[in-house]
Amino acid sequence: MLQNIREKKWIAFAILVPVIITMAFFGIDSYFSTRIDTYAAKIEGPAKFGFWGAQTREISQDEFRRRYEQTRQQERERQGEAFDSEAFESLDNKREVLDAMVDEALLGMVAERDGITVGEAQVAEQLKQMPEFQVNGAYSVDQYRLALAGQGQTHAQFMAGMRADIARRTIPSQIVASAIASNAELEAFLALSQQTRDLSLVDLPTPALPAEPATDEQLKAWYDGHASQYRSEESVAIEYVEIDGATLPAPASPDEAALRALYDAQKARFVTAPARVAAHILVAAPADADEATDTAARERAMALAAKARAPGADFAAIAGESSEDLGSKAEGGLLGTISEGDIGPEFEAALFALTEAGQVTDPVRTPAGWHVIQLRELTPGTERPFEEVRADLESEYLASEQERVFSELSGGLIERIYKDPTALAPAAEAMGLTVNRSQPFTQRQGDGIAAIAQVRAAAFADAQKIERQVSDAIEVGPNHVVVLLVVDHKPEAALAFDEVRDRVLADFNGDRLAKASKAQAEALLKRALAGESLEALATESGRTVAQLPATGRRAQLPPGILDVAFGLATPEAGKSSIGVAEVAPDRHVLVAVTAVTAGDLATLDDTTRTMLLEQFAQARGVVEYQDYIKALRRHYSVKVAEERL
Repeated sequence: MLQNIREKKWIAFAILVPVIITMAFFGIDSYFSTRIDTYAAKIEGPAKFGFWGAQTREISQDEFRRRYEQTRQQERERQGEAFDSEAFESLDNKREVLDAMVDEALLGMVAERDGITVGEAQVAEQLKQMPEFQVNGAYSVDQYRLALAGQGQTHAQFMAGMRADIARRTIPSQIVASAIASNAELEAFLALSQQTRDLSLVDLPTPALPAEPATDEQLKAWYDGHASQYRSEESVAIEYVEIDGATLPAPASPDEAALRALYDAQKARFVTAPARVAAHILVAAPADADEATDTAARERAMALAAKARAPGADFAAIAGESSEDLGSKAEGGLLGTISEGDIGPEFEAALFALTEAGQVTDPVRTPAGWHVIQLRELTPGTERPFEEVRADLESEYLASEQERVFSELSGGLIERIYKDPTALAPAAEAMGLTVNRSQPFTQRQGDGIAAIAQVRAAAFADAQKIERQVSDAIEVGPNHVVVLLVVDHKPEAALAFDEVRDRVLADFNGDRLAKASKAQAEALLKRALAGESLEALATESGRTVAQLPATGRRAQLPPGILDVAFGLATPEAGKSSIGVAEVAPDRHVLVAVTAVTAGDLATLDDTTRTMLLEQFAQARGVVEYQDYIKALRRHYSVKVAEERL
């Protein structure tokens, strides 16, 4: 074979060329390394050239978990104590969060594919409208910097994220904004939604139970056929220790000397340093600039300083025209409030030497170049004397002491429990704490300490319920923790027939009444449809006919009646459309529609009509956007790894 390859070199060429190309693009490691996928979802677009050039985007497990935890926190804040952390972990919730992330990724890929770009001015304009960067309704550079520092982001990172977000939202916003609705559509919708109907109702009586009582055989058959209804809920009983800082003995008040010592140690809290708002003009010059370049920059800065000091000079205007600091130029050179350590030492030394608002420094050299600095505002510092803050110090001291005692108690208890996580009493006794015992409670409901949702959730965790370990400290409030040990567990179980015979009888009779009521209503409906009048049927049933003219869709009636009334066909002249509504399992109502009146649009003024048209168009735009997303999902391949969620 080798001899054949030597003689026919094209064979070797055909074998080696694909190998060389593969190594050139992917490296030799691709032949020996195994790739382990870790994505939660992977999105692939169609190839541009044959099998090459397809867009690919992966949503990592870390990205998904961060978004999922954000959603969890939002739901916890929205639902409060009703939030069920265990129920939130359902696959449906996880898919809902991931689907939203996939939709965002698809829109980002489309924006990239279609070359949608966002200019700096557009990003800056939106940034200034964001409320988290505003103070008293106006954009604040200081607030922007503080917010970014709190998020651990740089200016470049934040701007890049905003640019991508705006690009991603461009197409959806255009779809929603371009949706239209016609006057004819609006009028048809309003005529239907504001339609009224003349109704005649007969509230039928609940029939009596059959004369013959239920037999034990019937009840036992009902019990066997509905066994899932007659089971006891899983329950536990716990021993627990509760430490509540609010109920701990109050600490002794500090003496005067201790308070003064506290004041001296924390004096910086009560001293407000002078606040300086600065603006500057930068003439850029690199730190390693040659002497000629540096001299030219300094001379230009000196000329600008002289211009800024001239009577009536507008420093902001000069900065807007001449400063080379792109970040502050548009704001008239404004840098905001400057505190010690915020900026370079040379800059700070020159600024802090100014004593009056409006003063301008000589040019100051920093690694960025030459600065002309103006003290825009100066707020003098203040100092609060001991007598003014004495009460606050005493209150803080007492709170601190109480918190210290709480921390020592709770920390000591947890430390001892770690040594033996299967017993609560020895650790509590060593800390002088009382062990209490609860009554049995279920996962849904309990009394006393078990009325607290966090306590119930901890008690039914496997580590406590099955392994019988002492729980971690459960924080149920500020300086308020509970530690528990499950001492009794009763699993869900079938209840014996004799225990629930009364319930079975009530349920069986309820079912008999429901069936009898439905049969009665259907029989009367059949007679009404055959031509008997509602008045005659009502009299026979010991009832009267209630007349409800011009009934709208929002009338104060049971939903079952409205659903039937507005689901019946428009009656022919002189006739009625009749149906039966169930308002309770054993209660039915005959419903007759005698006339239908379309909504009156004559009272609809132009302003209201315009507003409703906009709302109608916006609703249509949302539907069209959803259809667009569905179309993208058909065009792009989305692979979800549910096992990694």
